[in-house]
Amino acid sequence: MYIPLYNKSNYSLLSSLLRIDDLILYAKKNHTSYMAIADSNMFGVMEFIKKCENESIKPVIGLECKLEDFTIVLYAKNYLGYQNLMKLSTIQSERVLDNKDLNLYRKDLIGVLPVTYHSYYEELLKIFIDLYLGYSNKEEEKEAYLYTKNIIFFPLNLYYEEKDSEVLPYLYRIRDGKTTLDEMDYDIDNHSLERKVASSDGVENTLKLCDACSITFPPERNLLPQYDCEDSDQYLFELCKVGLSKRLDGKVTDHYKERLLFELKTIKDMGFSNYFLVVYDFIKYAKKNKILVGPGRGSAAGSLVAYSLGITDIDPLEYDLLFERFLNPERKTMPDIDTDFPDNKREMVIDYVREKYGNKKVAGIVTFGTLASKQVIRDVSRVMNIPLYKVDSLCKLITSSDDLKTIYKNNSTFKTRIESDSLLSQMFSIALKLEGFPRHTSQHAAGIVMSSVELDEVVPLIKVGNMYLTGYSMEYLEELGLLKMDFLVIKNLTMIDNIINDIKNVYHKEIVFSKIPLDDKDTLSLFERADTCGIFQFESQGMRNFLRQLKPSSFEDIVSSIAMFRPGTASNIDTFIKRKHGLEKIEYLDSSLESVTKNTYGILIYQEQIMQLANVYAGYSLGEADILRRAMSKKKVDLLKSEEERFITKSIEKGHSKEQAKKIFDLVLQFAGYGFNKSHSVVYSIVAYKMAYLKCHYKSIFFANLLSNVIGSDSKTNEYILEAKKEKIDIIKPSIQNSSDKYEVYDNKILYPLSNIKSIGVVVVDEINHAKEEGEFKDLFDCFSRLCIAGVSKKTLETLIYADVFREFKYNRRTLIENLDSLYNYAELTKDIDPSLVMKPEIEIYSEYDDIFLLSKEKEVFGFYLSTHPTSIYRKDNPLCLEVSEIDNYFNKTIDVLVLVDKVKTIQTKKGDNMAFITGSDESGSKEFILFPKIYASCDTIKIGNVLKIRGKVEKRFDEVQVIVDKIRILQGDNHEQETENI
Repeated sequence: MYIPLYNKSNYSLLSSLLRIDDLILYAKKNHTSYMAIADSNMFGVMEFIKKCENESIKPVIGLECKLEDFTIVLYAKNYLGYQNLMKLSTIQSERVLDNKDLNLYRKDLIGVLPVTYHSYYEELLKIFIDLYLGYSNKEEEKEAYLYTKNIIFFPLNLYYEEKDSEVLPYLYRIRDGKTTLDEMDYDIDNHSLERKVASSDGVENTLKLCDACSITFPPERNLLPQYDCEDSDQYLFELCKVGLSKRLDGKVTDHYKERLLFELKTIKDMGFSNYFLVVYDFIKYAKKNKILVGPGRGSAAGSLVAYSLGITDIDPLEYDLLFERFLNPERKTMPDIDTDFPDNKREMVIDYVREKYGNKKVAGIVTFGTLASKQVIRDVSRVMNIPLYKVDSLCKLITSSDDLKTIYKNNSTFKTRIESDSLLSQMFSIALKLEGFPRHTSQHAAGIVMSSVELDEVVPLIKVGNMYLTGYSMEYLEELGLLKMDFLVIKNLTMIDNIINDIKNVYHKEIVFSKIPLDDKDTLSLFERADTCGIFQFESQGMRNFLRQLKPSSFEDIVSSIAMFRPGTASNIDTFIKRKHGLEKIEYLDSSLESVTKNTYGILIYQEQIMQLANVYAGYSLGEADILRRAMSKKKVDLLKSEEERFITKSIEKGHSKEQAKKIFDLVLQFAGYGFNKSHSVVYSIVAYKMAYLKCHYKSIFFANLLSNVIGSDSKTNEYILEAKKEKIDIIKPSIQNSSDKYEVYDNKILYPLSNIKSIGVVVVDEINHAKEEGEFKDLFDCFSRLCIAGVSKKTLETLIYADVFREFKYNRRTLIENLDSLYNYAELTKDIDPSLVMKPEIEIYSEYDDIFLLSKEKEVFGFYLSTHPTSIYRKDNPLCLEVSEIDNYFNKTIDVLVLVDKVKTIQTKKGDNMAFITGSDESGSKEFILFPKIYASCDTIKIGNVLKIRGKVEKRFDEVQVIVDKIRILQGDNHEQETENI
């Protein structure tokens, strides 16, 4: 019986058309009890094994090993052989294999040497006891028999059906970056899996080889990394005892002692003491090395042990957080402590654990970039030389969530374009074959695997730079006994770290993130006002509207708001607000449940409340309650039925009626799918609150860092600059002498960076910094000379002039522009001649450009108005117009205001008439203006960039102030003559 052995899957990246599913399909169709895989890596092995097992097919695992002079394919007889394949696969990712490697890892492997390399057969027989010569046709079979009787039919298979041979060269061209098809560049032999095979000894030997291969994975082992101590359980106990006493200033009550002992017993019984010690160790390293560590993340915040060790900064008893939501003593699950670091210091912590535990015991996790719908269209089109405009127009019709078949079926425009163009039609048929293929390897953004043994005894590794990645993707690691830890990066944490460092540098004041108080009245007031621009989790307009209505008065309210403002729970927002403000009576699901939902006004918000409800109402242990919560959230019908019966039975035992128990179970079930993890909500709230504290008390430094975070985004920069100006913070235009590549604070003013000027990128800033290495520029001529020598172009100098960066030299912008030719010629000469020997040009003085021209240039070089605002030009002629920031004080009154149009959103009313929402701004802030159909019809050519004089009435909608427009005049823009009525 023939079993195809040399099957390269599409995990041989961009080198094969065979999917794992094709291999399974072949085995089922041909009723073979075995199937083999033999890539030059092991990326696809676990998927292959899983899918074989699902279909009762025995997987045969091979590895194509490429040495300098020959290629051999090795197959694992058993688990030891499989481990040896993993070792060889790891080495192969680092360098070319040699005979020493084969000799070192030869045990329990069967080798197949293609007859092409027969000259190495005798040499390899000294290494491998089981060795075949492989052939793929009659001629090669005859040749193989000349050297040995151990021959095997061994054609290379790269696609399922013969017709797929036409597609393979396109895949190769994508791989090689070629746009012309030279058949001589590619192997065009028949590589079809579905080939006709005549019986022979070589064919029968395929079954013989498979019979010799049977891999049985060992029972799941505890491969957690080992912390260096004699007794991890005892050492953890001692650390926690000291740590908790320190946290509570020596006042450890019985309640805390009982909780700590319960957690420690659970951790010991589940075998996770080492894990906690390892996490404690790298967190301690981070803190000792001034690396800001997040306060915690997810359900780990429910652990008192984690709090005692300093892994988290959240007292779980203070916030009623449950350990069983993190580790359940009644159902073994792996612990999951995720840790947040600033993005510029995360690698320091990873380097520490690699150095401490061993480079091969710590690895990142591989992920695969794929030929998804847009990517495959672009790649195939590129190698077919299809014009880019055609490709772009197709890709605009593709949503990332849809596959090509779905798009073709549901989008008539897409379908028509494909069918009406023969080249696009050909491209599309090829793209359909390749869609979803792995394209390249990447590293998981956060996941790190740590082990007590070298990882390539458990998974193959690939070397990327100075670090290893697992050769298997994340979904297969836990069942192999490996534990993923997330070393996460939060951009906001980086920003907090930078703010704290800047406070130290500017004000010489040490801020300790973990000691920022959570009861600061000014910070709570900031949330009450919804002044949360730039605050983690609280920046969206919807959330700010919610805050205005909620008016949070405590940290607990902030925690609740994060959990509430999500799909599902959001339906309870109105009730929650009314109950908080005493406008609606608080009602509980049952009087016995008051303690569970008292802090949330009788409303279920958190997952932990489900567990507490089951504990209080039905007598579940918290471990049992967590199992119920999981069953409810996953909506598994069979499991839920038995859980419902159990819940009702236990509720009756507690003295409740069957009807009421059923009602409560149904209500909880309805909620369970969208309940939020309270531990996570507390953690998020702490980060948000402490950011708000820094904003409240160190405004200039906060906004400087907020703006530095959005360099490159005109819209966000403009938004944050307007917010900063509302806070009475001056933004100073960039300076050639003092500006750098980020926003900086000087005397509570923020200096704009050179790097955020249009067309002034990293390269130009580096050139400017190079020019400044000699010290401050002495005068304009010295400045232009050094900038030119550093490589700054004439065009860039023009941009810098309009950005007003040379104002220290006391020349206006027009004077510099008019003299730019002579200044640049002078600077060019100083490249080759000592500047002291070059005659300085005479500067001819000109009067400055008018304000409108300067503002237009300012918009051009910054992307928005920085120094002043277009509305200021018209303010002296309209002295009665309010500033936007004053509008809120004129509720229910008619006002006049000057604004620049930032955004226009048009909608249709139920009657089919057009109306518009305009976002308009001046130097003090922005506001929304509503144009109902009658007004909008008379000025429907309003667009972004117009300056408007508006008369309207100030009204409130969802506690947000808006202006209903009565009259409008366009003062600046293409339609400046148009008006609804003179005002």
